[in-house]
Amino acid sequence: MRADTTVSPDALRSALLGSGELALLDVREARWFCDAHLNLARLAPLSTLELQIGEFVPRRTTDIVVYDEDDAAHGPAARAAALLRRLGYARVRRLAGGLNAWRAEGLPLIDGYATLVKAFGDLARQHYGTPTLSLAEFEQRRRAGRPTTLIDARPREEFEFLSIEGARNYPGTELALRALPAHEPDHLWVVNCFSRTRGIIGTTTLRLLACGGRTVFLEDGVMAWGLHGGAVVQNANPVDDIPPESPEVLRALADRLIARHGLSVVDSEGLERFRRDEDRSLYVFDLRPESAKTPGTGARSVPGGQLLMHFENYVGTRNARIALVDEPHGLRAAVTAFWLAQLNQFEVHVLRGDLPASGETAPRHVPDDNDPGLLPEVLADRIARGEVDVIDVGPSIDYEKGHLPHAHFLLPASLDPLEPLLRQGRAVVFVSPDGAASRLATRDARLRWPGATFDWLRGGKAAWVAEGHALQTSYGPAQLLTPFDDDWGSVMRVFGPRRDEVWADYLEWERGLSRRVIADPTVNFRFFDITVDART
Repeated sequence: MRADTTVSPDALRSALLGSGELALLDVREARWFCDAHLNLARLAPLSTLELQIGEFVPRRTTDIVVYDEDDAAHGPAARAAALLRRLGYARVRRLAGGLNAWRAEGLPLIDGYATLVKAFGDLARQHYGTPTLSLAEFEQRRRAGRPTTLIDARPREEFEFLSIEGARNYPGTELALRALPAHEPDHLWVVNCFSRTRGIIGTTTLRLLACGGRTVFLEDGVMAWGLHGGAVVQNANPVDDIPPESPEVLRALADRLIARHGLSVVDSEGLERFRRDEDRSLYVFDLRPESAKTPGTGARSVPGGQLLMHFENYVGTRNARIALVDEPHGLRAAVTAFWLAQLNQFEVHVLRGDLPASGETAPRHVPDDNDPGLLPEVLADRIARGEVDVIDVGPSIDYEKGHLPHAHFLLPASLDPLEPLLRQGRAVVFVSPDGAASRLATRDARLRWPGATFDWLRGGKAAWVAEGHALQTSYGPAQLLTPFDDDWGSVMRVFGPRRDEVWADYLEWERGLSRRVIADPTVNFRFFDITVDART
């Protein structure tokens, strides 16, 4: 395939309306992706593409289309296409004219992050008639002393960041694994998240499974609660007082869900056939807690029922096969398959039986050399002597949480900002959370400036902290060699007097998102025709 191969906006739209495999990758940074992007595009920024792509698009013969703003000759899309071909991807094209050409044709765009699943969640609420509890009704129940249990469905780290006072925490599908008592007719199980989606999905799941008593979604979650002056807490330590359900009951729930909706089940031999199929992409996800994982299987770990919420970060290829692992009972897999199938972007299977071993994994692309990097104690000594400039090439949110003393921040898609530092003749040491990104940055900088001295921190900041060295959280403007363009604008990163305005604007945006997303004919959710039989 020629290096200048492109696809027109009209041809790309036709491909998105089809059923073939396609990886549509927006290779700009997250800030620009969130300003406007194609509804079915996956965010794969150039700054992290080399590390991400092996797991994100595992089959090297996948049809890939990359785009940026304007498809300039030396822009992110052209560089990403060249990188992918160098890594062995044989069918890579650019969107001719980039996003500007798509926009000029009047084709649909959307703003924001994780827009597909957020729109999907709201439409699921409408389709399944998921009951909603207003904040006023919730407060009235609490004041009246009526039995009410609040469950936050987010992962533990998000729950600990900020949650409603008194909430318990069972992430994603984990609440469905608990024995919710049904003998208290007035007991209300109230499910929330930070805003809407995970609360809606969690509530609907419990109702569809007919688990326990009455279940409702707390409208707009922690954000609305905080906006109305409700008590929120940080670093909450939730009570875990709901007993687990028996494996036999969970298996029966899984079997019923699979049978009712005709979900596909595959055994170990079937999974092996999928692995040998060179014409289809396969993603295998183990949904169990870390303690239950089996090493050497090639499955990617996504515990706690979070695959649905973050599918755009894990599955780069549309219409690929997905196999879900959750033995011995399979309920996490069945529930996740139920929701993923309705997104109508994948061929989804629940694995029954043992997960066969696999000698293959999707590798992270790192240089094949013997460069060991610097050990933490060596770098600490060189920093103390003022011999090096430290450049953090990890995510900006990680830099904000903690970085090496006096470290600069740089998005490694462009090394140009290093020029002023190199003129001073000092050595440059790259760092990142685990060392992978910094090793690649070292390789690229050495190729560009063969006369300068570059190195990287072996084991990354994780090794630095493990050796007892401190991190800093403060930084000045001069330390930012590039802006935080990888910040997609999470409202969880907004503090102070702007918080309420930002939160209110976000909730208004999310409430109106679904009608905008489904106006695009390439988005074709397919909800099951079902009557909810849960207790109401």
